[in-house]
Order: sequence, then C-alpha cells, then structure tokens
Amino acid sequence: MNEFTRPIGRSAMLVFMTLTLFLSIGERAAHGQSSGISWNFDEAAGPMVHDSLGKLDDRVEGFWDRVPGVKGSALQFDGYTTRLVRAAKDVPALGNAFTVSAWVALDNYPWNWVPIVDQDADEQAGFFFGIDAFGHFGFRVEVNGVWQQLVSTARLPLKRWSRVTATFDPSFGLTLYLDGVQAGALKTEGAFIQAENTDLIVGRVRTPILPFASLQIHPDNAVNYSLDGYLDELEIVTGSRSASDELAAFEAAKAPDREVIPYAVLPSGPPGAGPFGAFYATLKYTKTWDRPRRFGPSSDVVVRFEKSPMRLVFWQGTNFVPAWVTGNGKWYTDEFLEAWSSLCPDNGDCEPMSDKQSRYSHVSILESSPARAVIHWRYALTEARNYKGSAADPDTGWFDWVDEYWTVYPDGVAIRKQMLWSSKIDNKDQGYEWQETIVIHGPGQRPEDNIEANALTLENMHGDIHTYHWTPKADQSLDNTKGPGQLDQPADANIQIVNLKAEERPFEIVWTKGNRFAPFHAHKSYSMFGWWNHWPVAQIPSSGRLAVADDRASHSSLSHIFWDPYSMTDRTETKLLMCGLTSQPPPQLLPLAKSWLSPPELKAIGVEVLSSEYDPSQRAFVVQLKHSAKPSTVVLTLDASSQSPLVNPAFVIENWSGDAKVWINGQPAKSAGSVHIGSSHSIEHDDLVLWMQLSSQERTVIRIEPALSDRSGRPVSD
Repeated sequence: MNEFTRPIGRSAMLVFMTLTLFLSIGERAAHGQSSGISWNFDEAAGPMVHDSLGKLDDRVEGFWDRVPGVKGSALQFDGYTTRLVRAAKDVPALGNAFTVSAWVALDNYPWNWVPIVDQDADEQAGFFFGIDAFGHFGFRVEVNGVWQQLVSTARLPLKRWSRVTATFDPSFGLTLYLDGVQAGALKTEGAFIQAENTDLIVGRVRTPILPFASLQIHPDNAVNYSLDGYLDELEIVTGSRSASDELAAFEAAKAPDREVIPYAVLPSGPPGAGPFGAFYATLKYTKTWDRPRRFGPSSDVVVRFEKSPMRLVFWQGTNFVPAWVTGNGKWYTDEFLEAWSSLCPDNGDCEPMSDKQSRYSHVSILESSPARAVIHWRYALTEARNYKGSAADPDTGWFDWVDEYWTVYPDGVAIRKQMLWSSKIDNKDQGYEWQETIVIHGPGQRPEDNIEANALTLENMHGDIHTYHWTPKADQSLDNTKGPGQLDQPADANIQIVNLKAEERPFEIVWTKGNRFAPFHAHKSYSMFGWWNHWPVAQIPSSGRLAVADDRASHSSLSHIFWDPYSMTDRTETKLLMCGLTSQPPPQLLPLAKSWLSPPELKAIGVEVLSSEYDPSQRAFVVQLKHSAKPSTVVLTLDASSQSPLVNPAFVIENWSGDAKVWINGQPAKSAGSVHIGSSHSIEHDDLVLWMQLSSQERTVIRIEPALSDRSGRPVSD
C-alpha cells in the first residue's frame, strides 16, 4: 500500500463545495467548450503538440524526442524532465462519464507512481491515471466524496507497445483495459467530481515523491521524475468506452508486436582487443541520458589491452568510478572512499556515488606507453542532495578529498593507490570505508545473470582456499538474502576472487597487515544478492534504492576488505590495493601476490646509479640515476626464489632519456621474453619504463643499454 491507496471520507461542507464545483464545470460545457482532448503527437518538429479535439496547441517541456509511434510519431519522455501541462482553464469538462487511453512503451519502470495523465487536486477532486514502480497501471477517481483506486494485477512489459485505457461510468464505476482486454473493474456509486482549478499534467509527477520502496529508501529524499519511454495517441474524452469498442481500437492500430526500444548497453569503447594504453574517450549511453549532461568530448578514459578484449573504464555514468570490464561485458568495481553517519552532513552517505553530476569527480591520464598506463582519479566525498562534503574543516572549509593513482600494466594487473585528505584521519569513533566488492549490471540484467552462486573465493599466502555460496531464491519476491554470515576462512586471507560468469574474473590482493574480510549484509532484496539501482547512471539524489526489476543499470555488493594503511600523516591516509582481471585459477594468483608483497632483492650496478628499491605503489623496481648523466649501461640482478618470485616485473629508470636495448640472462629480449618499453615525462626529468612478460624463481640478470634507434612501441629486440 502507498500514499495513493487510501479512501477518504468527506464532511457535509466538502460535499457542498464539490457540488458547486460540478455545477461550475457544467456551465463551461454549456458554453460550448471542448469536451475532450486528443494528442496524436504526429507533428513534424518543434515542441508544440496539437489537440485535435480542443483545437489547442500545448508545449512539451523538458528533454524529449520524437520517435516512431503506433501511428505516425510518438513522444519519448526522458524519465526526469519531460511533461505537458494544460492550464486548468483550458481543460474541458469531462461530464459524469469519461475515458482516458494511450499507447505506452516503457523504457524503464518509474521510480514510484508516475502519471500518464494527472488532474488530481490533493485527492479532493479530479482523477489520476498512471503507472507504478512495478509496471502496474492504475486509475484513481474522486467519486461522491471518496478517492477511489483501481490497480491492474498485470504488469506492462518493457520496451513494447501497450494500449492502456481507463473508464469511469456512474453506473459501473472504474474499469481498466490492457491491449483491448479488461484488466480490472471496481464498482462504485456516485458522481465523478472533476478538479476545476488544477492544471492537467501529462507524464511527470506534480510534486516530488519518495522512490519506492519508501520505507527502505536512503536518504529519504523526495524526487522529481517523469515517464521513461514512449507515449502515443493520448485521449481524454467524455463518455465511457465499451469493451467492444476498446478491443476494436486496439486491433485497428496494428501496433508492432516486438520490442521498439532497445536495451541500453553500458559503454566501454570499441569491442575486442586493441593497442595497450590509456585513451581519452567519449562514451555514449542513451540519447535521453546523454543529452542533459554538461561534459565535453573526451571526458572518459578507457584502458585497453593488446591480448584481451577486457578493459578498465572510467566513465561519467559511474561518476568516473573505475570499473573492470570482462571480454563478455561484465562490469566490476572495488568502490571508492566513503564516509557516512556523523562524518557526512545530514547523516547521509558521502561518496562519489552520490555525486550525480560529477561536480567533484574528474579523471586524467598521467602516463600512457606500451609499458604501462597511469591514471589519476580525483573526487570529493559528497552527499546526494546538496553536494555537501564530509568532515568539513571549520577553519579552512576544505572537506574530504581523495586522489587515486591507478598504475596499470599490459598483463591486466593494476595497483590502486588511494590517498585520503581529511581533518578526521585520527577519528576514533568512526573510520572510512575503503573497499566494497561491487558488480555492476546493465539494463536487462539481474545479478544472477552476472554472478555465480559460489560468488567469492578467498585465499591466503599459504595457498589455502575457501569459496563462499549464496543460496538461490525460488522466486523474485522481496526477501532476505541468504549469503555467508562471515568470511573468516581460510585464516589470514588476503586474496579475493570474484566469480563472475565470465572467462576473466576480478581479483584483489592486500597487505597481510590488519587484513580481514566481511560479507555485505544486504538484508532484503528482489534477487538472491543485494540489488540496488540508485547507481550507476541514475540521476535521482539517492544513495540507497532497491532494484525491483532489471530495467535500469544497477549493482550488487558482496563483501568488504579491510587492511592497514601504507602510510599516514596528520592530514592524509594512503592504502594500496592490487587488482585486475584473471583467467587463471586461484592458485596462480599466489606467485603474483608474493612478487608484490615480498619482491626479490635488487642490486643495480652502473656508473651513474645512485639508488635502487622496490616501490609497491608502482609495482616496479625503481633505479635512480644521476640527474645530469647521459644514459649508460645498467645491470640489474634480482635474487628471485619461490618465496620472492618475479612475475611480470616492471622497472623505472629515473633520469634516463632516449631509447634502450634489453638483455635477459645474456639473451636479447626478443628471444628471452617479451619486453615493453616506454617513457615517463615530468617537469623535473625523463624516465625509462620497462615491463617484462617474465616469470622466474631463480636469479635473473637484466642488462639495459642505450639504443640509437627510435622506440617503435613494440616489444624490444636486439
């Protein structure tokens, strides 16, 4: 039951007022005003639509488009802004019996009840004909001082044309028809009371409404929204249309018996493998979603891989929250920094997910070469309604900001360096959330389409493995999810694999310091997994709205990972996360984890060498040369072993300009293994960057010499 389902009684004074109102409308009809409205939306262009019965033109407001209709053209409503408003003085008298009919093709179900037509005067007079959050359509009418309601049990399909009709007759009451067939009836007694001084609205809520389900929405922000889909052949006419006439009207239209609106696809750039690197891109979603946004071209970033169709995407539709995308289009992200409760204004959720217009979220490419890509993502922790930030400093006004640096290599492995700037670093009462295991679903996808029931696998540095199971549901009703109560096996786990229905699966590796895992307790859901659609893509100011269908882009959360910081100051906290996509079984991740957490000892020899060390924030061995030196031969010796292996190592030679030749254990790189060579440039110096497709548990010697030839961007040869 919702706010529109209650019958309302009236006092004697109210009855007198409604009788006076009825007489006033009757006087208007007696003076020859139109007794109906008919919009076919067949105009060639422009915002005006013609009412052929009333001989009036009405303006379409908001963002809209003209699309092929059941007959001629139809109007596409964008889900947020589109509407028509007919002034109350121009609304014809409907008499004591009337019919409302339209053809509707829904792209998405509305956030809550949305009108097809609304002339409801606070449930005191008038009528409402609309669609609820599940696709049921309903008719509400003021009859003899009682607000009566009839709702269909049938749900309108998505993407296809449906003819919906509602009639009122004082002799029979309320009747609904779907595609020419009766879909419900409610016997009432008494006369219809039309709203005299209330504008008639088509396709958009009259006032902001809480999204369904209002008891579980968070925060409780009422929102404006409109019909999301196509509308055609809308009529509001006097007289109650008979069942035979309604069936005849449906059959005569010969509407297309197919989907007329395609399911949107989350954009990730050109399909297939491509040259490795980070690229600025303009990722289009749908015309109705893209059109209101205020972003120029090349605002998104895509990292592609040479030997795999997988990619890493920073897209404004996720508020630039980075997402790994598998070869078959499954999306995954490790979330972002989040503050909530007392740290966030109005006890909201302060996070980039709430930054619907990406006012604070921006992405840029710092480096891109055949050897690696480095992407900088900067964002603020903001709440959804007023864009206020968390933990604002009373002296400076700065609130919480985050810099994330993603260092990505050709093997699909990245190091995520998260740096939180805050005045509450030492807050003992409440910390911040640094990671959440989130699977993103495109329109037309349920969580079950993307996630295996055995959804998570954990592993520790001893190679012990445990997989966790979520119990499938017998139906799609709202019920508690049945996932694991805790994630405590194996002991000291620090590796997670997310079991998507894809060849490649996301993985995460963290320090073995303060590391633990916890399940995300989703409570109630219409899926076997927690399921929400306030993000991505959605523009309503919400940070928690249950998905009730697979119409919109949505997401599921499975777990949290906790681990100790990499570094801290009085105003910053930094953590490192290794992540990526893998097609290898879990045991194959153990050598990778060892290579990062306990890398082999490095000895660097060369006349210009100043220092050498392993930098886990880059997943790279860093060798510093003299700043003014001309590049000369550098020999690197790495004492790899089973506990400190080399797995696709990277090397950064600071203060090296020009090309290079590489030998591995005395062999030219072409015969010893694949080596990708690149460069990194800053205002202070140029660096050489090498990435090697190489695995070794033995002592390995790498020789780097200056080269005269230009770099081709391909693997280096002698």
